Amino acid sequence: MKFLDEKAGEDFFSFAALEDLGFLPPLQWDGPNFTMRFSRDRILILSIGDNPLIYDREKFEAFIHRIFFELLNGVPVLLREAREPWKTAHLKVIGPGKLLIVGEEGEPVLSFSSVTEAKPGEDAVWRLEFYLPSGVRRFEVKIRDRRIRLFVLRYLQRFSQASWGYLVELSREFPQLERELRVPELEPVEREVLGALIAGVDPLDVPGVLRLDVVTVEKTYDSLIRKGLLRIRGIRKIVEPTPLAKKIKWEGDEE
Repeated sequence: MKFLDEKAGEDFFSFAALEDLGFLPPLQWDGPNFTMRFSRDRILILSIGDNPLIYDREKFEAFIHRIFFELLNGVPVLLREAREPWKTAHLKVIGPGKLLIVGEEGEPVLSFSSVTEAKPGEDAVWRLEFYLPSGVRRFEVKIRDRRIRLFVLRYLQRFSQASWGYLVELSREFPQLERELRVPELEPVEREVLGALIAGVDPLDVPGVLRLDVVTVEKTYDSLIRKGLLRIRGIRKIVEPTPLAKKIKWEGDEE
């Protein structure tokens, strides 16, 4: 990336020297922004102006997505299921928030948006699981390059809010990212339903306990799932709070 300034001259930012991206800017910035940190602690902040006749927010987001696409698409990873031998696979970006792992022939194997639980293991391994009508599937994914692991999490953080529920677990390797994960804004009914689940109320009993009709509760479950605060355990109505949901301070604001 070439940076031009009438006074300072020009500078170049090589993506080979990129260390982090998409983090909160180090100064107050109210408008759309995207930050990148390069080696020697050089930080570049991209933004757009306020005039909608000149600057297009959607095009700006599409440009940011393209940066992630170039960084992640086609990156080789190792994948295995149920302690089988490791196989070579690849990351594939197919749209905003839609990150897949595909096999050697390009066949989809795993979608990060379908993951319901994730935990870090030893030697750069992520243990992922998701639910199918036929049962639970568990995979282990090894991404050797620490930068790529961070870039994957930053991508999901920006473009796939539904994944935030398990990002709390995987982000422990990267303290700054973990600190930046925030609980989305909650409607009163969402806070009430989520509070009941965190207190241990059975998901099937929530309508009766809170005196809400079943349709309202199920719609609230769907909303909380989209916000990364609930995950499905088994059948559709059996849900549980994610680690992100447990960051809420019920007596006041979020942590």
